[in-house]
Amino acid sequence: MDEVRDALDVAELQGLWAAAREAMSGSKPTFRLELPDDATRAAVGELYGRPMWGEGTRISVSKLDESLRNRFGVGLSQVIEALHGSVAVAEPAPETADELLPVLDEHGLAGASWAVPWLRWMRQYGRIAESELTGITHAAARVLTAMSLTEPPRSWTSRAALAGRTGFPHSLDDGTALSRVVLKAAALAQGIEPPGNERDRRALWERCGVAPDAVSSTVLTWALPVSGDDAWSAGVRTRTELGLPAHLTHLDLDVAPARLVADGTAIAVCEHPRVLEAAVRESLRHPVICLSGLPSTTARELLDRLSGDGAVLHVHADFDWPGIAAALTAQRHGATPWRMSGDDYRAALDRAAQDRTDLPNLIGSPVPTPWDPQLADLMSTTSRAIEEEQTLQPLLTDLRNGL
Repeated sequence: MDEVRDALDVAELQGLWAAAREAMSGSKPTFRLELPDDATRAAVGELYGRPMWGEGTRISVSKLDESLRNRFGVGLSQVIEALHGSVAVAEPAPETADELLPVLDEHGLAGASWAVPWLRWMRQYGRIAESELTGITHAAARVLTAMSLTEPPRSWTSRAALAGRTGFPHSLDDGTALSRVVLKAAALAQGIEPPGNERDRRALWERCGVAPDAVSSTVLTWALPVSGDDAWSAGVRTRTELGLPAHLTHLDLDVAPARLVADGTAIAVCEHPRVLEAAVRESLRHPVICLSGLPSTTARELLDRLSGDGAVLHVHADFDWPGIAAALTAQRHGATPWRMSGDDYRAALDRAAQDRTDLPNLIGSPVPTPWDPQLADLMSTTSRAIEEEQTLQPLLTDLRNGL
């Protein structure tokens, strides 16, 4: 245990052990953990197995226990005892056998850390009749195997298409028993509280790679050089010839050809529609994708598909914390930051000072910039936000000359 103690008895993890100890003493399945700084977020995220953002998160006791066993070969109660000495810590409630486990086993889910707590919840609080438990467990398992429960989604499906796996197209509509139990399983797998309103339900679906529908989420595009000879590709090219951008939905991407663009195609990704509009008005035929803030599910699917085609994606966003978060998300889907260095931020500040442009205050929690750590430091120090519209001319020059 000396090696375990050396690795885990660090200042950044003390809050985690204290909160976990309290949760286990009260037999609570999850607990709220404050994340006061980047060092704590990094240490907890590395141990827990997923990136940490913001000032707090919800931690699953069973998932934390599983992560510790996978990495160190010891459970959570052993770690807490090693770090705090001989203390009275209640073990997590024993996970008794359930006759529904074989149902989950048929779908490869019986070994998941959330499986037994979920089955226990369904029996106690799921409002499912005993005679319907086996059937709804089968249906939920068919849905859950198609969702990204523990890893960031790499592909997307609509909720209606997911419901089709059960044979009933409306089985996952809000308020149905199946949607309720599926979202409970997803929340347990993610280590978060179950959603309590429509916004939180939508966010959890999307977190697991499910778009609530196939048409409301869109991504704005301009001059995509689609290479197919089918009617869909011809329609996109026609809009470009007319000088019009194209709003693409999941439904568009469902019927689009498997390959969208040629290998090596350079594509600009921006956050603000003003950049795309300026490219259209100046008849710049360089392809542009606009995220309009944090990338939608459709935008993320499109970025993944283009990256898979071998396209070279370059992302630029506002120099504020939401903009940095949008750029980070695009980066995880294959894009490379473009004019987003500390030097670019400093140059934009100098231009604003020279032009006597008023800059808004930088608000919110800092977000790391791993492609150039000095950028986040500079932004925090100057505490000024720079909207993408204020960096428009250099961006248009790049589009005019080719990225």
